[in-house]
Amino acid sequence: MKKMGNNIIIGVDHGYGYIKSADTIFKSGVEELPIKPPFMEDILELKNRTFVVGQIRNEHPSDKTKTDEYYNLTLVSLAKELKCNGMTEAKNVILAAGLPYSFFSAQKDQFKEYLLKKKTLNFSYEGEKYHIELKDVHIYPQGLPVLAKELDKYKDKTISVVDIGSRTIDVITYRKGRPFYNECFSQDKKGTLDCIDLVTKNFLAKFQEKIDEEDIQCIMQKESCSLNPNQVTFVKEIIKFYAKDVLKLIDSKLNGSILICGGGASVIKNYAGKLRSGIEINDDIFCNARGFEILSANRLK
Repeated sequence: MKKMGNNIIIGVDHGYGYIKSADTIFKSGVEELPIKPPFMEDILELKNRTFVVGQIRNEHPSDKTKTDEYYNLTLVSLAKELKCNGMTEAKNVILAAGLPYSFFSAQKDQFKEYLLKKKTLNFSYEGEKYHIELKDVHIYPQGLPVLAKELDKYKDKTISVVDIGSRTIDVITYRKGRPFYNECFSQDKKGTLDCIDLVTKNFLAKFQEKIDEEDIQCIMQKESCSLNPNQVTFVKEIIKFYAKDVLKLIDSKLNGSILICGGGASVIKNYAGKLRSGIEINDDIFCNARGFEILSANRLK
């Protein structure tokens, strides 16, 4: 969250796997419940309807405006960010968000209208009532925000920002601070969820049992999990295959300096092995949401 005069800027990164604000993260999953449960953790209440949020991951279409799911996920992200700042009410809120590069031109106006369809928001999350008054919505290409903090560092260079998300890999290339469109693109269905699917399929074939997605995520981040050592070793080999395959794809399309960011950056860092010179990694999973806020703050100056 950033405050600019009377304005409050809140960045939200609407990932296919996770929703991130500047300080919070949760799974991109929402499910309506028939009745209000006895516990309020992860519960969104909106217009006499009850939803559980962040406990599962939904399958989402490439167009995020097709259902109300991302709208409800946005409400929860706003609530979580306000809670981090000790607030339940906010006026003059500017929501800063993004879209994959390839979808940006076609969907940005529709996505803005979708997020701004109601300017006065009243709902409850985890038993707490929230009142938010939206002033505007700013939409940016994903990948751009990672440069927002360090524009001076790259202003005289050619740099390709590679944002590895849950579903897409988004690439934006800049030459001396200006987009070089021949090397700007999105690769759909090559993100970390595809790595998870690859592990799931091969694990079942190898061990004749299913693997929990949480265990895969833990191994991706080099954290402990419930699998035995032989199974962990097998999963690591599949993740290494994915990481090297992504690097091969990137190198086949890009020349020069590369900055890898997004949720998949840590997977590349942990499993791709030694990187060639000219490749940097920013594994801050909040960089898009925080960068959106910086871009909107600069826009208001």
